[in-house]
Amino acid sequence: MTQSAINPNIRWRTSASIILVSTAAAGEDYNLLMLKRSEATAITSNHSVFPGGLLDTEADENVAWLDYFEQFGVSQAALRRLVLIDEHRPAILAPQGNGCYDRFFKRSKIWAREITLRLTALRECFEEVGILLCRSREQLEQLDAVALTAQFQQQHPNFDRESWQRRVHNKPSEFLHLCRELQVVPDLWALHEWSAWASPAIIKKGYETVFYMVFVDTQPSLLVEPTEVKECLWRSPLELLRLYLHGELWFMPPQVYELLRLLCIKDYHKLLEFAADRSKLGTTMFLPVCYSCSDGLIFVLPGDDLYVPEPQLSTKVIELADTVAELRDLSKCVHRYEITSQDSFYKVLLNFPALNGHLPPKSLPVQLHKL
Repeated sequence: MTQSAINPNIRWRTSASIILVSTAAAGEDYNLLMLKRSEATAITSNHSVFPGGLLDTEADENVAWLDYFEQFGVSQAALRRLVLIDEHRPAILAPQGNGCYDRFFKRSKIWAREITLRLTALRECFEEVGILLCRSREQLEQLDAVALTAQFQQQHPNFDRESWQRRVHNKPSEFLHLCRELQVVPDLWALHEWSAWASPAIIKKGYETVFYMVFVDTQPSLLVEPTEVKECLWRSPLELLRLYLHGELWFMPPQVYELLRLLCIKDYHKLLEFAADRSKLGTTMFLPVCYSCSDGLIFVLPGDDLYVPEPQLSTKVIELADTVAELRDLSKCVHRYEITSQDSFYKVLLNFPALNGHLPPKSLPVQLHKL
């Protein structure tokens, strides 16, 4: 959403996150990287997130990146393949400014957000946990491979990962200098567009976030940035949900929703194939609209009967006398998450095909509640 499209008293801060998927050594076929926030950055105890952070305009939208890609041999055609032209794209992924499509890759301050938000996600991943997803000139010819920090340490024995992480954390524009130093480019092509979420408009200082999915064949070594991250966990979606149910992790609704989606596919290679194919279908922004019922809250999402045409203007909770269950029974199309006074976690519901060819969120297995 652009600033002109939202309430002038509200500002959604633009951000990007990576759902990092790695093959598992045993048991579940893949694990995800989840970060426990430090006390300084957590909303509450055990607040956990996927790696990611805010768009830095100076660092991520710097036109010097265009020059560097060109010098590195990355053609305009290679960048254009990342841009999905669709009139229904959410505003967070729409071009910024008033230029035509061809200007995205020339000497203009107008960028395609598919590129700048990928740079944001990759930079933040390096800042938070020291994972550098990049390609050398040779690897540009193999766009199905992902190069990780450990490989660069072998090729560049003088690469001081800790020092560079500190530099990028303190000054995000140093990420470009790091790439120049190692003679690599950020691996934009490894990121598969997965979903987009925005905070409900009732929150005056919220976020709008694009989630990308990235696959790695082996778990990379991590270097935790202590001011932002307390602990890192590699776990299956089911295990992460179990930890959430038992209070060992705390998630915002987007994390719960995405983990429930991933219960649909347990095979690493099948998920990779699905993510790569589905990303071509685009993304619908999930901006929840909040209703207060007599016994709880519901947050409706696109496609739900109660979703409003301009959710960004729903700055106040809509109060209804019905119970959560009664309101659900009255709705033909249901796409929402609910919480009642009897619940300790959100219940996610969807009773029609998921938008954009996506996975539907599954219900939690009953046995999970008993573990």
